[in-house]
Amino acid sequence: MKKIILIAFTIGLFQNGFSQFAFNNVPFKLKNPPSDSYKIIQTRNGEITKIEEINENGNVIFQYIQGDIPPFFNWNEPHRFIYAFEFNRRGDKTRRYAFNSNAGHNIYEYEYDYDKNLKTTYERGYSVPEKSKNSNAFSKISRIQDFKSLVESSEVLSMTNSNKDFLEVAFLNESGQPSSIKKYSKMYRDSTTTLIEYDHENREILKKIITSSGDVKRKITTKYPDDKTKITAIITYRNGQEISTYKHAEVRDSLNDTKIEYSVRGKELNVRLYKYDNGYPTNIIVYSTEYKNKLIIPITKKFETTAEMKYSYNSDGLLEKEEMNNYKTGENKTRVYTYRIEYEQ
Repeated sequence: MKKIILIAFTIGLFQNGFSQFAFNNVPFKLKNPPSDSYKIIQTRNGEITKIEEINENGNVIFQYIQGDIPPFFNWNEPHRFIYAFEFNRRGDKTRRYAFNSNAGHNIYEYEYDYDKNLKTTYERGYSVPEKSKNSNAFSKISRIQDFKSLVESSEVLSMTNSNKDFLEVAFLNESGQPSSIKKYSKMYRDSTTTLIEYDHENREILKKIITSSGDVKRKITTKYPDDKTKITAIITYRNGQEISTYKHAEVRDSLNDTKIEYSVRGKELNVRLYKYDNGYPTNIIVYSTEYKNKLIIPITKKFETTAEMKYSYNSDGLLEKEEMNNYKTGENKTRVYTYRIEYEQ
C-alpha cells in the first residue's frame, strides 16, 4: 500500500448509565510487536468486538469496533464503528473514514496549500434515510473487517462519486498548528472564526469562537502551572454575557504512574484517579465531593467513592478482563476478552 494509513483513536463510544465508563476503551498495545504487518482480533462470548490491522511500519491501518445496544433503543444488533486515516508523503492527514452503523458514514478530505499555510476540509456523506433514523440501519458494516474491504466497499464508492461539501479552512502557524479556523457553524447558524493561541512550547493556551458579528460564543483558557499540571476553563456566552463555566484539571506524577482529573459542575467536584503499570492503565477510581472554590485538592477519606474500573492483561499486553463497580447502586459488571493475532504470510 503506497499511502501511509493511520487510525483515529479518538473514539467516542456511549457510556453505560450506571458505569460512568466506556467498556473496551483501552488501546491495543503489544509488549513485543512484530516487525511485519499483523492483525489483532478481539472476541467476547464468541463475537468479534474489535479488530485492528497494523502495517509493517507499525501503523494501525484499520479499526472495527462493536459496542453495545444502547438501553434507550430497541435494536436487534449492536452499535458498530469503523475508523481509518490516510496520510500524504509529508505525514499530513489527507482522508479520514468514519463509519457509524446508526448515524451514517462520512469521508473527510484535507487539502493543503503549503505556500499559504492553509488546510481546507471537505466532507462526503452517506446519510441515513429519514425513515430509518435511530434504527441502526447500517449494522451490516460488520462485514467490513479490514482496510482493503473498507476502501472497496459500496459505501466508499458511493461517497467517492458524490459531491464534496466545504467544512472549514484553517490557517496554520509555523509549527503546522491551526491559528485561525473559518467555518459555518450549524450550532450557531452563522459563520464563525476560531482563534487559537499557543505558548512557547506550542501548547494551546487560548481558543475563542467568534461569530460574523464579532460576538464571542465560547472561550477556552488553558494554564500550565508546572510540567505536571494542566488547568482548563470552558466559558460559554450568550448576548455578550457569561452563562456557564466548566472547569477541568489534570495532574500527573513525575513517573507517570498516576493521573488525577478534576472537573466541576455546579457545586460538585468530580475526581478521577488513574493508576498505571508500565504504561498500562490498571485502575480508575471515581470520587465526588463538595466544590469549595478550589479545583485541585488532595484525595481524602472524606471523598465519596462512586465507581471503579479494574483492568487486567494477558501475556501479550492485551486487555483480558475489565471489572466495573458502581458503589452508589451496588451494580457491577465484568467482561472477559480473548484474542487471535494473525501474521503476514
